[in-house]
Amino acid sequence: MKAKVRIKMIGGNDKITKGQNLSLIIASILGVGILSLPSQLAKSSGFNGIISIISGTIISILLVTMYTKLITRFKSKTIFEVIDEILPNPIAKIIDLLFILHYLITGAIIVRIFGDIIRMFLLRNTPLEVTILSLILAVSFITRKGIEPVARLAQIVLPLVVIPIFILFLSLIPELDFTNIYPVFQMNTVDVLKGIKTTVFSFIGIEIVLVSTAYVKNTDKILKYNILSVIFLGIMYLVAFIVVISEFGKEQTEDLLWPTLLLMKTVDVPGAFLENVDGIIISLWTFISIQILSIVLIQSNIVLNKSFKLKEVDFLSMTLLPIMYLLALFPDNIDEVYYYIDLFSNYLGVVIILIIPLILFVFVVITKKGDNKI
Repeated sequence: MKAKVRIKMIGGNDKITKGQNLSLIIASILGVGILSLPSQLAKSSGFNGIISIISGTIISILLVTMYTKLITRFKSKTIFEVIDEILPNPIAKIIDLLFILHYLITGAIIVRIFGDIIRMFLLRNTPLEVTILSLILAVSFITRKGIEPVARLAQIVLPLVVIPIFILFLSLIPELDFTNIYPVFQMNTVDVLKGIKTTVFSFIGIEIVLVSTAYVKNTDKILKYNILSVIFLGIMYLVAFIVVISEFGKEQTEDLLWPTLLLMKTVDVPGAFLENVDGIIISLWTFISIQILSIVLIQSNIVLNKSFKLKEVDFLSMTLLPIMYLLALFPDNIDEVYYYIDLFSNYLGVVIILIIPLILFVFVVITKKGDNKI
């Protein structure tokens, strides 16, 4: 009888497959990072960017391994339920608030950059407020029915985004000058370390593993799937960096805000029915923005639900939308946006993706809490 009541309440939307979880992880990260990472690495690491991406990916794999082992130790419990179980209530609530702030800022960054890109490529005379509000309202309805519809959306959107990007990259190969990436593997320790930091911050969004893994139906081999998602992203970052540097050179890449977008604009496919790829770029970025924002909002739904023990969760995240909207409009220009992104990554980002999970992981190992072994 209880099982029937649970199904009726949740509507079957609280369980996902390992493949859907993999799609969620990739979709939650693939966005702002791939736009600006080549430029940031060109500035911080120069030709050592390849080493930095490989090293940053390895560190991200270690983080995902820690997240997965922590969550699978507590059967079907999110990070918020784990915190509530093992920590005193005041500390647990503070951590919950930090995660909510994290989701608010992440969502604000996504919608602001979405608005700026749409204005740059398509709607030059449309007020930024209108573009941002349209995205927020549209996505808020996607997240009403739980994590499973969002995961299914990720499975649909991901191929629609990734395949065109790789096709565009492949079409550029004949005109690339690979000597622009030389000298390769001439180690400069300081530059490599700066680049590793930049690369790891480009994986912000990876913390979704702390939430989504709890909803996976069968967690056998879940660690393998989660690691594969990070490897896939690392390959995409590496390919994007090599192609951008080969096309523009190190010096010019440093001066570009979104070199990956500019790279796509240079594509000229012989015999294609499109004179330029602006339409494709806008479509890809719209897909990416909708997907990332829906993932951010469903996580905020979950933390509000778990923290305040609320039964009705359909519109929980909508209480945060006005704050997200105002935060998105706070920076005066795109330079300020990236200034705040750096502040966010260096402080709150580090706390969310490293410090809190690491402390919890060590605490669980020492106290031997949880049902399964790590």
